[in-house]
Amino acid sequence: MTEFTRRWVSGAAIGVVVAVAASAVPACADTPDDTLAVVAAATPETVADAASVPTTDIGENAIDATVAGANVTIPVDPAAGISLSGENGTVSIGLPFADQAAGATVQKPGVVSYDNGNGSSTVPVVQSDGSVQINTIVDNAAAPTRYSYPLDLPAGQGIYVNEDGSAHIADEAGTATGFIPAPWAKDAKGNDVPTRFEVSGNVLTQVIDFTDETAFPVVADPTVTFGTYVDITMSQATAKSINAGSAGTAIALLALAGPVGAIIGAAVYGTIGTYNDNRLNQCRNWKFSYTYLGQLVKAGCA
Repeated sequence: MTEFTRRWVSGAAIGVVVAVAASAVPACADTPDDTLAVVAAATPETVADAASVPTTDIGENAIDATVAGANVTIPVDPAAGISLSGENGTVSIGLPFADQAAGATVQKPGVVSYDNGNGSSTVPVVQSDGSVQINTIVDNAAAPTRYSYPLDLPAGQGIYVNEDGSAHIADEAGTATGFIPAPWAKDAKGNDVPTRFEVSGNVLTQVIDFTDETAFPVVADPTVTFGTYVDITMSQATAKSINAGSAGTAIALLALAGPVGAIIGAAVYGTIGTYNDNRLNQCRNWKFSYTYLGQLVKAGCA
């Protein structure tokens, strides 16, 4: 078993997680329960892990809370954008169609939605680890196929698309500070729907190419992380294979890609390569956390 996940860890860096869950909405899905049910059907773990924080549709901010060491601000007016602040500064992310969307509607504590007025809705969810997952509900094929997220990054940093369809955030020296896995999209029949990233300046856009044969709902998921830890969970057997191999073995076994993948693969091998059999046998499943520069944060049993 190998699991490669990316998450933002509070108090260490700024993080933004964007997940687009595109799903058909019943004609009567105009109540909080309906919207929440659509998101839960697409990504149940997102709703289950929503932070229990004060949430309102009155005033300037729908949510203004400190969660796991991060200050998270979700505005009532979507044009204001989402803001996350931590010890390394602030990152802001704009929302798709924010200039025409309606104000926030409370779905539950930690969750609001914005009706974009074009057959789509944006549903930010504050997670218990201090990250924000932004879900987009797409009604049908008449809805837009492009969903853009302007990122306000620290000076000198930019977004770059990799050959494998993923993207990374890097500073002027080329040092990666964030990673965006290649987007995916599947329709209601489980078929892949063509999707890709496009970047213009600091605006990341996911393009979903619906066809006449696309069965709705469609679920699409890009994940944007910034200044995060990389969590890697693997079986004891996989750890032993990496121990007996090389950095290339780690990259292949963990399905890593792009410049960040090379850094993390080398880091994993550097860690596991120092373990002997007695050490490897201590855990049936291992979990390692690294910074995007490959620095080990913690290692132990999953």
